[in-house]
Amino acid sequence: MARVAVFASARLRKTLRDGDGLRFVDAADGVPDGCLGGLAELRPGLTGARVEALRAQLGGGPLGSVAAAISEAGLRRSAQLGFDFHVASAGRTVAREVKARLLAARQASAGAAPGFGLAVTRERLQILTDIVKTANSILEPDKLIDVIMGKIQVLIPSEAWSILLVDETRNFLSFALALGDKSSDLAKLRVKMGEGIAGWVAQSGESLIVNDVHEDPRFASKFDDQTQFQTRSILCAPLVSRGRSIGVVEVLNRRGGDFTQADLVLLMTLVEPCAIAIENAQLFQRAEQLTVTDDLTRLFNSRYLTLYLERELTRCRRHGIPLSLVFLDLDGFKAVNDLYGHLAGSATLTEVGRILADTVRESDTLARYGGDEFVIVLPETPSAGALVIAERIRQAIEAHAFLAEQGRSVHISASFGIACFPDHAQTPEGLVQKADQAMYRVKEANKNGVQVAR
Repeated sequence: MARVAVFASARLRKTLRDGDGLRFVDAADGVPDGCLGGLAELRPGLTGARVEALRAQLGGGPLGSVAAAISEAGLRRSAQLGFDFHVASAGRTVAREVKARLLAARQASAGAAPGFGLAVTRERLQILTDIVKTANSILEPDKLIDVIMGKIQVLIPSEAWSILLVDETRNFLSFALALGDKSSDLAKLRVKMGEGIAGWVAQSGESLIVNDVHEDPRFASKFDDQTQFQTRSILCAPLVSRGRSIGVVEVLNRRGGDFTQADLVLLMTLVEPCAIAIENAQLFQRAEQLTVTDDLTRLFNSRYLTLYLERELTRCRRHGIPLSLVFLDLDGFKAVNDLYGHLAGSATLTEVGRILADTVRESDTLARYGGDEFVIVLPETPSAGALVIAERIRQAIEAHAFLAEQGRSVHISASFGIACFPDHAQTPEGLVQKADQAMYRVKEANKNGVQVAR
């Protein structure tokens, strides 16, 4: 068992714990033989001469500084005093981190490339600072993940990198972002909890280094079979936020050799703030969606519709392009509520929302305006194009058998009105009013039809 000599106050030593093959010893009792290296508390009044004296006690072995927390000032002072690295005693993985850094310092002193000294510590601190700033400035999960993955690429040179997030059902992981060869083939793949290295890490909450995947029974080769990528080694760490796993970070095929404990410590130091930042962004996105989304149909609500129309009409004016708005009201919906109850009525509205989503284009925007009224916004579409789309929706609603899941076959229809910018109105309110008036003319006629505003 490797031992580490600790030159620190009794208070700080209490925060350090043995573990991961390390045994911390109190240097005040004399430095025992066979120490891997030492840690010295970064106290006020500590001098370079004292650091050299402590290093001499270790027989010239590597010596790191330790403090309750890492700070830029502490890093600078540690470098000025000649320490090999700097760690925070409050870290949950301090034993593993110390071991990785001491081994790297020994390799560097033996002529190997420096692995995890103060320069890397400064870089790590800068990355953590960047992520904190990112979390405060970017509250879109996709953009945040892009930034995080870019940092991991720089720190751990490998052939492929990915972040997988736990689905809300918590039954599987999906690829939020994958970089490297064959990464585009991963977008639609799903990893069951407990399946493969990533699934095992997500389920267990433990990090993992596998430098020969063919020797590990947890490795699932089917993903390589589907993508034609050849995985040789994996470094995988869980994204744990507020005590629960929200996903994993996976790094494949390290360039220049095997993954090391130093790589794992670096990744683990990075993923904790990453996980919190990602979950915060997800929570913000969900909260934002709740303010603009209809609870029943999951379509946008009238509040969002107004905001969207204002923004889209500004674009239309600037570029001189048309926009159409379709207003529809269900025919016979009150009878559904009266005959089958309000739960059946709610289910019917939900089915209408699905029909609309399946019928319109990706560029179109859907909203539940209120009650049994819906609005479809068709960007860059004149009234002639809107007529075609509205007629397609009308036919889909008319042909659909509603409440089939409840053992019924209910048929309803819808009346449609269309208004176009700039022909019929120039404002969001004007477009809705004109389309609504056109819809009421259909209602007053035979219903189940489409009319364009006058």
